[in-house]
Amino acid sequence: MSINIGLNLFSVFRELNEDYFGTLEKVAEIGYKNIELISANFSTGERFTDVFTVQTIKKKFDELGFHAFAAHEGVAPGMALVDGNWDKIIHENAELGVQSIVMPMTFISSRDEALKTAEELNIIAEKCKSAGLDFYYHNHAHEFRRGGEKTLFNLLVENTDPEMVKFELDLVWVTRGGNDPISVLKSLGKRCDMIHQKDLGLHVDFVNVFSASSSEENMETMKIYREVVKPTDFVNLGTGIVDFESTYQKINEMSTVRYAIVENEGTVGDKFESIASDLKVMKKYVQEYIKADK
Repeated sequence: MSINIGLNLFSVFRELNEDYFGTLEKVAEIGYKNIELISANFSTGERFTDVFTVQTIKKKFDELGFHAFAAHEGVAPGMALVDGNWDKIIHENAELGVQSIVMPMTFISSRDEALKTAEELNIIAEKCKSAGLDFYYHNHAHEFRRGGEKTLFNLLVENTDPEMVKFELDLVWVTRGGNDPISVLKSLGKRCDMIHQKDLGLHVDFVNVFSASSSEENMETMKIYREVVKPTDFVNLGTGIVDFESTYQKINEMSTVRYAIVENEGTVGDKFESIASDLKVMKKYVQEYIKADK
Protein backbone atom coordinates (compact mmCIF):
# COMPACT_ATOMS: atom_id res chain seq x y z
CA MET A 1 0.00 0.00 0.00
CA SER A 2 1.41 3.39 -0.96
CA ILE A 3 1.57 6.03 1.76
CA ASN A 4 0.32 9.54 1.06
CA ILE A 5 1.95 12.45 2.86
CA GLY A 6 -0.43 14.99 4.35
CA LEU A 7 -0.44 18.09 6.52
CA ASN A 8 -2.71 18.64 9.48
CA LEU A 9 -3.59 22.33 9.34
CA PHE A 10 -3.26 22.64 13.11
CA SER A 11 0.41 23.03 12.18
CA VAL A 12 -0.43 26.52 10.89
CA PHE A 13 -3.47 27.38 13.00
CA ARG A 14 -2.09 30.77 14.06
CA GLU A 15 -1.44 31.67 10.45
CA LEU A 16 -4.92 30.50 9.43
CA ASN A 17 -6.40 32.70 12.15
CA GLU A 18 -4.73 35.74 10.57
CA ASP A 19 -5.16 34.94 6.86
CA TYR A 20 -7.05 31.78 6.00
CA PHE A 21 -6.75 31.78 2.23
CA GLY A 22 -3.27 33.30 2.17
CA THR A 23 -2.05 30.54 4.47
CA LEU A 24 -3.59 27.86 2.26
CA GLU A 25 -1.79 29.37 -0.73
CA LYS A 26 1.56 29.17 1.07
CA VAL A 27 0.91 25.55 2.09
CA ALA A 28 0.24 24.73 -1.56
CA GLU A 29 3.39 26.56 -2.70
CA ILE A 30 5.45 24.45 -0.31
CA GLY A 31 4.16 21.33 -2.04
CA TYR A 32 1.49 19.79 0.17
CA LYS A 33 -1.46 18.33 -1.72
CA ASN A 34 -3.24 16.32 0.97
CA ILE A 35 -4.60 18.40 3.84
CA GLU A 36 -6.37 17.51 7.05
CA LEU A 37 -8.67 20.33 8.06
CA ILE A 38 -9.24 22.01 11.39
CA SER A 39 -12.69 23.42 11.92
CA ALA A 40 -12.28 26.78 13.61
CA ASN A 41 -10.33 29.94 14.27
CA PHE A 42 -8.96 29.20 17.72
CA SER A 43 -8.74 32.91 18.54
CA THR A 44 -12.42 33.66 17.94
CA GLY A 45 -13.99 30.22 18.18
CA GLU A 46 -15.74 30.77 14.85
CA ARG A 47 -15.99 27.91 12.40
CA PHE A 48 -14.27 28.74 9.14
CA THR A 49 -17.44 27.60 7.36
CA ASP A 50 -19.36 30.30 9.25
CA VAL A 51 -16.89 32.98 8.16
CA PHE A 52 -16.67 31.81 4.53
CA THR A 53 -19.19 29.77 2.58
CA VAL A 54 -18.48 26.10 2.04
CA GLN A 55 -18.59 26.78 -1.70
CA THR A 56 -15.93 29.50 -1.42
CA ILE A 57 -13.63 27.23 0.58
CA LYS A 58 -14.14 24.30 -1.79
CA LYS A 59 -13.41 26.52 -4.78
CA LYS A 60 -10.11 27.55 -3.18
CA PHE A 61 -9.20 23.94 -2.44
CA ASP A 62 -9.83 23.08 -6.09
CA GLU A 63 -7.78 26.05 -7.32
CA LEU A 64 -4.84 24.98 -5.17
CA GLY A 65 -5.12 21.30 -6.08
CA PHE A 66 -5.83 20.25 -2.50
CA HIS A 67 -7.31 16.94 -1.48
CA ALA A 68 -9.02 17.59 1.87
CA PHE A 69 -9.07 13.93 2.87
CA ALA A 70 -9.97 14.37 6.55
CA ALA A 71 -11.11 16.92 9.11
CA HIS A 72 -10.63 17.26 12.85
CA GLU A 73 -14.00 18.00 14.43
CA GLY A 74 -14.74 18.15 18.14
CA VAL A 75 -17.14 19.87 20.52
CA ALA A 76 -16.86 22.83 22.87
CA PRO A 77 -15.24 22.14 26.29
CA GLY A 78 -17.76 20.78 28.76
CA MET A 79 -20.18 19.63 26.06
CA ALA A 80 -21.08 15.97 25.67
CA LEU A 81 -19.58 14.58 22.49
CA VAL A 82 -22.95 13.55 21.11
CA ASP A 83 -24.36 17.06 21.63
CA GLY A 84 -22.23 18.55 18.88
CA ASN A 85 -24.01 19.72 15.74
CA TRP A 86 -22.96 16.60 13.89
CA ASP A 87 -25.53 16.87 11.12
CA LYS A 88 -24.11 20.28 10.14
CA ILE A 89 -20.51 19.11 10.61
CA ILE A 90 -20.99 16.02 8.47
CA HIS A 91 -22.90 17.86 5.75
CA GLU A 92 -20.34 20.67 5.43
CA ASN A 93 -17.37 18.32 5.34
CA ALA A 94 -19.01 16.10 2.76
CA GLU A 95 -19.49 19.17 0.55
CA LEU A 96 -15.78 19.96 0.96
CA GLY A 97 -14.91 16.48 -0.29
CA VAL A 98 -13.76 15.23 3.11
CA GLN A 99 -13.80 11.46 3.47
CA SER A 100 -12.99 11.06 7.17
CA ILE A 101 -14.07 12.85 10.35
CA VAL A 102 -11.58 12.71 13.23
CA MET A 103 -12.33 13.34 16.90
CA PRO A 104 -9.14 15.19 17.90
CA MET A 105 -9.24 14.72 21.67
CA THR A 106 -11.31 13.91 24.73
CA PHE A 107 -10.14 14.56 28.29
CA ILE A 108 -10.85 11.14 29.75
CA SER A 109 -9.12 10.23 32.99
CA SER A 110 -10.85 7.09 34.30
CA ARG A 111 -12.24 3.73 33.23
CA ASP A 112 -15.82 4.98 33.53
CA GLU A 113 -15.08 8.05 31.41
CA ALA A 114 -13.38 5.90 28.77
CA LEU A 115 -16.38 3.56 28.56
CA LYS A 116 -18.79 6.49 28.34
CA THR A 117 -16.67 8.07 25.62
CA ALA A 118 -16.60 4.79 23.69
CA GLU A 119 -20.42 4.77 23.69
CA GLU A 120 -20.51 8.33 22.35
CA LEU A 121 -17.89 7.61 19.69
CA ASN A 122 -20.02 4.72 18.43
CA ILE A 123 -23.03 7.02 18.10
CA ILE A 124 -21.10 9.68 16.17
CA ALA A 125 -19.44 7.03 13.99
CA GLU A 126 -22.85 5.67 13.03
CA LYS A 127 -23.93 9.15 11.89
CA CYS A 128 -20.78 9.43 9.80
CA LYS A 129 -21.23 5.98 8.30
CA SER A 130 -24.81 6.82 7.32
CA ALA A 131 -23.44 9.78 5.36
CA GLY A 132 -20.72 7.69 3.71
CA LEU A 133 -17.86 9.05 5.84
CA ASP A 134 -15.31 7.23 7.99
CA PHE A 135 -14.82 8.16 11.64
CA TYR A 136 -11.57 8.18 13.63
CA TYR A 137 -10.31 8.94 17.12
CA HIS A 138 -7.00 10.79 17.48
CA ASN A 139 -5.00 10.06 20.62
CA HIS A 140 -2.83 12.16 22.87
CA ALA A 141 -0.70 10.90 25.77
CA HIS A 142 -3.25 10.74 28.58
CA GLU A 143 -5.24 7.87 27.05
CA PHE A 144 -2.30 5.61 27.86
CA ARG A 145 -2.74 5.92 31.60
CA ARG A 146 -4.10 2.77 33.18
CA GLY A 147 -7.77 2.42 34.09
CA GLY A 148 -7.49 -0.74 36.14
CA GLU A 149 -5.67 -3.51 34.29
CA LYS A 150 -5.94 -1.81 30.91
CA THR A 151 -5.02 1.57 29.50
CA LEU A 152 -7.82 3.99 28.70
CA PHE A 153 -6.77 3.70 25.06
CA ASN A 154 -7.28 -0.06 25.14
CA LEU A 155 -10.72 0.49 26.65
CA LEU A 156 -11.60 2.80 23.78
CA VAL A 157 -10.38 0.28 21.23
CA GLU A 158 -12.18 -2.66 22.81
CA ASN A 159 -15.48 -0.87 23.40
CA THR A 160 -15.92 0.85 20.05
CA ASP A 161 -17.36 -0.84 17.00
CA PRO A 162 -14.42 -2.04 14.87
CA GLU A 163 -16.55 -1.66 11.75
CA MET A 164 -17.25 2.02 12.43
CA VAL A 165 -14.54 3.52 14.66
CA LYS A 166 -10.97 3.73 13.42
CA PHE A 167 -7.95 5.33 15.05
CA GLU A 168 -5.62 8.02 13.80
CA LEU A 169 -2.52 7.18 15.78
CA ASP A 170 -0.29 10.07 16.80
CA LEU A 171 3.04 8.30 17.12
CA VAL A 172 4.82 10.82 19.34
CA TRP A 173 1.88 11.14 21.72
CA VAL A 174 1.98 7.34 22.07
CA THR A 175 5.65 7.65 23.02
CA ARG A 176 4.79 10.39 25.50
CA GLY A 177 2.23 8.04 27.01
CA GLY A 178 5.00 5.55 27.75
CA ASN A 179 4.22 3.11 24.93
CA ASP A 180 5.92 1.93 21.76
CA PRO A 181 4.08 3.46 18.77
CA ILE A 182 4.97 0.68 16.35
CA SER A 183 3.63 -1.96 18.72
CA VAL A 184 0.39 -0.02 19.18
CA LEU A 185 0.10 0.51 15.43
CA LYS A 186 0.53 -3.21 14.79
CA SER A 187 -2.09 -4.06 17.40
CA LEU A 188 -4.66 -1.83 15.67
CA GLY A 189 -4.18 -3.48 12.30
CA LYS A 190 -6.67 -2.26 9.71
CA ARG A 191 -8.34 0.01 12.27
CA CYS A 192 -5.47 2.45 11.84
CA ASP A 193 -4.63 3.62 8.33
CA MET A 194 -3.82 7.24 9.20
CA ILE A 195 -0.99 8.37 11.48
CA HIS A 196 0.25 11.71 12.77
CA GLN A 197 3.95 12.44 12.66
CA LYS A 198 5.65 15.04 14.81
CA ASP A 199 9.06 15.09 16.48
CA LEU A 200 10.09 15.64 20.08
CA GLY A 201 13.16 17.63 21.07
CA LEU A 202 16.24 15.98 22.53
CA HIS A 203 16.05 18.50 25.39
CA VAL A 204 12.68 17.34 26.76
CA ASP A 205 12.80 16.39 30.45
CA PHE A 206 9.82 14.04 30.48
CA VAL A 207 9.47 12.08 27.25
CA ASN A 208 6.98 9.89 29.13
CA VAL A 209 4.65 12.46 30.69
CA PHE A 210 3.68 10.07 33.48
CA SER A 211 7.26 9.97 34.74
CA ALA A 212 6.71 13.54 35.97
CA SER A 213 4.52 12.16 38.76
CA SER A 214 4.98 9.46 41.38
CA SER A 215 1.45 8.22 40.67
CA GLU A 216 0.29 7.76 37.09
CA GLU A 217 -3.33 7.06 37.99
CA ASN A 218 -3.64 10.15 40.20
CA MET A 219 -2.07 12.52 37.71
CA GLU A 220 -4.71 14.98 36.50
CA THR A 221 -5.21 14.93 32.75
CA MET A 222 -5.22 18.70 32.40
CA LYS A 223 -2.05 18.95 34.50
CA ILE A 224 -0.23 16.92 31.84
CA TYR A 225 -0.86 19.58 29.22
CA ARG A 226 -0.62 22.62 31.47
CA GLU A 227 2.51 21.72 33.43
CA VAL A 228 4.38 18.79 31.89
CA VAL A 229 4.02 19.32 28.14
CA LYS A 230 5.73 22.53 27.00
CA PRO A 231 5.20 24.41 23.71
CA THR A 232 8.93 24.15 23.07
CA ASP A 233 8.93 20.34 23.40
CA PHE A 234 8.14 19.86 19.72
CA VAL A 235 10.68 20.41 16.96
CA ASN A 236 10.98 20.06 13.20
CA LEU A 237 10.95 16.52 11.87
CA GLY A 238 14.33 14.85 11.83
CA THR A 239 15.83 17.05 14.55
CA GLY A 240 14.48 15.23 17.60
CA ILE A 241 14.20 11.77 19.12
CA VAL A 242 12.26 9.99 16.37
CA ASP A 243 14.23 7.41 14.38
CA PHE A 244 12.58 8.03 11.01
CA GLU A 245 14.53 5.42 9.09
CA SER A 246 13.57 2.58 11.42
CA THR A 247 10.03 3.85 11.95
CA TYR A 248 9.10 4.11 8.30
CA GLN A 249 10.81 0.91 7.30
CA LYS A 250 8.56 -0.88 9.79
CA ILE A 251 5.46 1.09 8.79
CA ASN A 252 5.98 0.33 5.13
CA GLU A 253 6.39 -3.36 5.91
CA MET A 254 2.98 -3.36 7.64
CA SER A 255 1.18 -2.08 4.52
CA THR A 256 -1.74 -0.71 6.54
CA VAL A 257 -1.04 3.04 6.59
CA ARG A 258 -2.56 5.19 3.81
CA TYR A 259 -1.76 8.65 5.20
CA ALA A 260 1.28 9.84 7.15
CA ILE A 261 0.31 13.31 8.32
CA VAL A 262 2.70 16.03 9.42
CA GLU A 263 1.59 17.83 12.57
CA ASN A 264 4.17 20.42 13.56
CA GLU A 265 3.38 21.84 16.99
CA GLY A 266 6.70 23.64 17.35
CA THR A 267 6.68 27.31 18.27
CA VAL A 268 10.20 28.35 17.28
CA GLY A 269 11.04 29.95 13.93
CA ASP A 270 9.02 30.55 10.79
CA LYS A 271 6.20 28.03 10.56
CA PHE A 272 6.19 27.84 6.78
CA GLU A 273 9.91 27.08 6.76
CA SER A 274 9.28 24.40 9.37
CA ILE A 275 6.56 22.57 7.46
CA ALA A 276 8.63 22.85 4.26
CA SER A 277 11.50 21.14 6.06
CA ASP A 278 9.09 18.53 7.42
CA LEU A 279 7.84 17.71 3.94
CA LYS A 280 11.40 17.05 2.75
CA VAL A 281 11.96 14.66 5.66
CA MET A 282 8.72 12.81 5.01
CA LYS A 283 9.46 12.50 1.31
CA LYS A 284 12.89 11.10 2.10
CA TYR A 285 11.72 8.38 4.45
CA VAL A 286 8.19 7.59 3.28
CA GLN A 287 8.84 7.59 -0.45
CA GLU A 288 12.26 5.99 -0.14
CA TYR A 289 10.81 2.83 1.36
CA ILE A 290 7.87 2.77 -1.04
CA LYS A 291 10.30 2.82 -3.98
CA ALA A 292 12.52 0.22 -2.37
CA ASP A 293 9.51 -2.04 -1.78
CA LYS A 294 8.55 -1.81 -5.45
